[in-house]
Amino acid sequence: MIMDITKENTVAEVVSKNLGSDHVFSKYKIDFCCGGGDTLEKACNEKGIDFEVLKQEIDALNNKITGGVAIEELDIPTLIDQVKEVYHIVISDAFYEISPYAEKVANVHGGAHKELVEINDLYKNVELVINETFRNSLMSLYPIINEIVDASEKSEEVSIDTLQAFQKAIERNEIAQKLIGDSFKEIASLSSNYQVPADGCNSYKYLYKNLKQLEHEVHKYMHFEKNVLIPKALNIIE
Repeated sequence: MIMDITKENTVAEVVSKNLGSDHVFSKYKIDFCCGGGDTLEKACNEKGIDFEVLKQEIDALNNKITGGVAIEELDIPTLIDQVKEVYHIVISDAFYEISPYAEKVANVHGGAHKELVEINDLYKNVELVINETFRNSLMSLYPIINEIVDASEKSEEVSIDTLQAFQKAIERNEIAQKLIGDSFKEIASLSSNYQVPADGCNSYKYLYKNLKQLEHEVHKYMHFEKNVLIPKALNIIE
């Protein structure tokens, strides 16, 4: 469902209902995950962007995308399958590809560009937190959500223990997302928003290009859990 975008809409609402809008927000460095609760008016004011320009770009890109369904319209089992089969795999594969380059570029160019050493350290920490977040989701969050759905379908009450476990899983994810978001902001700042210096080699270029793409994919994943999947589950038990 394509929405009529207004200044009062939150960033998260727009991402959930307008296909491709995440790319527009990334272009203007608007946080659509942890900052997804901000209204478009606030986000535009903070970034010095004309709201009408942003709206037109989102509408234009959305209109080019056909045959897709906004993720917020999917049922919970389908959403969980999507996050496991798409986001987890894409992000895990990206880390596998990037890790050797992050280490190599830091070792080769770290003498002249000290920021690369710090970027590599931040990247490693992000990988650890992401892996832990995936484990939390697979072992705790998703099974609990499935239990909530199952209870709802059987018209049964969700147990207090399940509700408490759900809240703990959500809190763990929120802490992890804050760490990940802050780390990527620091990486973007240290790299001048992934701008390769004049003396950067092909490995340097590959690293920055793929780090930028990884940041985008991770933000999409975090938005998915924070602003789509978890709220759907919460709506069942409210």
